[in-house]
Amino acid sequence: MNLYKLVSLSLIFSLLLFAGGYPQPKSFSHAQKIFKQIDLDYKMTAFSNKEYEYDPVTCMRKQYLKDEPGQEVVFVRIVPEELVAENLACNTQDLCTNMRGKLYHGIKCCRKVDPLYKQYERDIFNVMGIEKGTEYTNVTPPLHARGNIARVYLYMKDEYKINLTKAQVKRYELWDKEDKVDEKECHIHEQISKIHSRSNPWIKSACETFLSKSSKSSQE
Repeated sequence: MNLYKLVSLSLIFSLLLFAGGYPQPKSFSHAQKIFKQIDLDYKMTAFSNKEYEYDPVTCMRKQYLKDEPGQEVVFVRIVPEELVAENLACNTQDLCTNMRGKLYHGIKCCRKVDPLYKQYERDIFNVMGIEKGTEYTNVTPPLHARGNIARVYLYMKDEYKINLTKAQVKRYELWDKEDKVDEKECHIHEQISKIHSRSNPWIKSACETFLSKSSKSSQE
């Protein structure tokens, strides 16, 4: 594929992304696509903080690290589905029926019948881009990612009633203070809030303070 075609594909992709604004996501894969569109101006992985690029050969469906073309970047849930499903009746009670008439439960059932789980699956606040193969659950992330991850967990705790121990809450609150919001996080939050018609209060309040200070600094 020559350079002209690569540039043309990139331009077409950009126009398609931003034409008509963002729709409500209908699934997790749809939420991933929307997050990628919002993140297009930044394109940095969450853990390794490396720049990535979209692959024109795959019509921009895949993305790879800029300096490591063989290393793919994927978009994952920050808070895993098990934490949300464990408190839902659909995960433990036979509330669903398969095509053979057999009752069943579990995440597949929650995905089918539970409104809260369906909202969780489509929640763009819970998406981040990482290098494929990166361990991102039950690990201490690097400093630059701690606040971002903490603010999602604290939001999910209240929005989806996930079980966090006092020690976990204390840890996430510490991470929130160690790694404060930046312009990128505020911009992405603003866009997602418009789509979902709800905000992450841990990000919203911090961004209001951050933007207020930035505005005062620019006027001095």
